[in-house]
Amino acid sequence: MALKQKITDNSSIILRCLDPSNELLGTLRSVPFMKDRIPSIVQQATINDKTNTLLTALSEVPDNRQESVMHAFIAALRANGQDHVANIFHKESDKVPMSDEHYMLLNEKMYEICQFLEPRDGLIDWLLSSKVFTGSNSDILLSKLPVDDMARETIKMLQRKSDDSFEKFISALIETEQDHLVRILTGTGRSPMSREHRKLLQSKKEELEMFCDPVNGVISALAAAADGISPREESRIRSKIDLSEMTRELVLTLMRKPDDTFDALLKALDKTGQSHVTYILTGEGDSQPLSEECRAKLIEKRSAVVRSIYPQSLVSTLISKGVFSSHDQRRVERHEMSNTEKGEVIVDLIARKSQSAFDGFIDTLIECHHEHVAEALVGPEVVGEIEPQFAKGKELLRKDNVEKELGDKLQHALVNDETEVKQVNEVLSAHGISVTDVEHGSIIIKFRCRDHSALASLEKLCMSKQLDHLFTNAFCSWLAEKGLEALCLKIADEELQRHKELKLMTEEHREALLSSADHLIEKLTINDALLDKLSLCPRRRQTIERAGTPQQQVTTLLDIVSRQPDSAFTQLLNALTTTEQHEAVTIISGGYEYIKTQISRTKKVVEKAVHDDSPYTYVGLCAFVLFWSLCFLFGWLPACLLLPLCIIFRVASVG
Repeated sequence: MALKQKITDNSSIILRCLDPSNELLGTLRSVPFMKDRIPSIVQQATINDKTNTLLTALSEVPDNRQESVMHAFIAALRANGQDHVANIFHKESDKVPMSDEHYMLLNEKMYEICQFLEPRDGLIDWLLSSKVFTGSNSDILLSKLPVDDMARETIKMLQRKSDDSFEKFISALIETEQDHLVRILTGTGRSPMSREHRKLLQSKKEELEMFCDPVNGVISALAAAADGISPREESRIRSKIDLSEMTRELVLTLMRKPDDTFDALLKALDKTGQSHVTYILTGEGDSQPLSEECRAKLIEKRSAVVRSIYPQSLVSTLISKGVFSSHDQRRVERHEMSNTEKGEVIVDLIARKSQSAFDGFIDTLIECHHEHVAEALVGPEVVGEIEPQFAKGKELLRKDNVEKELGDKLQHALVNDETEVKQVNEVLSAHGISVTDVEHGSIIIKFRCRDHSALASLEKLCMSKQLDHLFTNAFCSWLAEKGLEALCLKIADEELQRHKELKLMTEEHREALLSSADHLIEKLTINDALLDKLSLCPRRRQTIERAGTPQQQVTTLLDIVSRQPDSAFTQLLNALTTTEQHEAVTIISGGYEYIKTQISRTKKVVEKAVHDDSPYTYVGLCAFVLFWSLCFLFGWLPACLLLPLCIIFRVASVG
């Protein structure tokens, strides 16, 4: 009767503190009466269900076996670190279950504790080594992936332990630098992250993932700070795949920290040149994140920009302008990456920078002979002049005074989109054009075109005199009494032509250059006569000249030219012609024209194959597939051997 009576008298406390762990149930398998009942206990879903089923089984022990089963049960409890439960049945030590005070305190603070507790960074190991937790407890906790679930389970396990485990838990928190949790439980220690700061980190998480660059010194600065992150946390953050995931992990880590860590983050951001991220969190400072418009442009033009920039020409200037750090430089200049891959890294890094850094990037592109890339991102800026036309024979005030007044009026009205110039701005905006500035002296006006299509529209508006008419209607009446009769917009042909020549290399021209590389290795001679006729900055020229072998020189030249404006394609052909390298010209230009023609023909054959069941059509299609396979494997010249066959079957398939 003793076993059953003990269970009846102490059922509530036993249910609260007994841990039906795998170790305990494994030990009980050796007890004859319990052996067949263990499987049904193991199958229960929750700890409480397992405990209930175990106690029910013990209550069913026959009277003549209760004494022996109870002794075996007590021995199993002590063998598995549950002396505080064993002492309920037979006291042998001062171990007692968790007190009501400590148990209820953990219950009341459960939500708050789970927001901040970090079990992974040494806490579980400390509790295991101090014999608060068993190996089974450790395995269960480490199997729970979300840290919130792990924290909640840690507290639930702790509540089933002896009362002295509470103090050991407090010691473990201090040892693992989580004394802000001690503050929650005892009122002493550092304050946890404030609700305001946690809410701020949570609400700004998406923006932080877009702009924060944790690898650029932030992680290292926080790891070195007294109120920062632990080595394990640093390792966990760095293990993430990309910068956005790293930032997400960093934010989640910081939200579990003391409130001082928020200030440590701001200091780390400012120290590593990321004041624009500080602005996201505080709304203070002059450095702001890259605008949505510029980010959208980087995304839209990403492929073209990556293919057009020559990284070696940019990095040093980006560093000198404060756009790039030494961390950025190392990431861009890894030797195993191609120029295109380095270009992708540059674009990705710029997208995380401030607006001023983006402006510095554009300035760098212009300074480093990448004006065509700058125009692809921000559009051509076209400079024109507005000439006032005065009525003949009318007494005028000084012309300079009229031009100054008119210039002031133009600048204020156009830039601020005043009512009187609404029609002017509407017409410009409809064509992707805006006025960026009006300067004095003669009246200089600057237009920003969205792209080269907008540039063509600006030229058309200027040549048709439509802009003259719009400006005249908007401004002449204001100074009519001073003799102002009309306004005439002048944009020099050289200015328009300069921007036209900055159009990015077309895909067809780039492909013609790069696909010809293997065939040009023995046909193209690189010498001063050729290089002098190409628009190459000193750095690019040196890169070509210093390439290890003639073959590498050819490959480097074609790669560099393919990243220049589209006009560079014609310039290369002209240079080759002038230096009497006619075979190279044939390989590049002939290959380009031939490939272009065959693409058109292949498209027609494929379209016919879809709508026509003629065997000739399919044979012709197969011939074209074979042709392109040979082009891919050996280049277009050997594939020309199939040209007669392709023509025969094409004629048959079409007619």
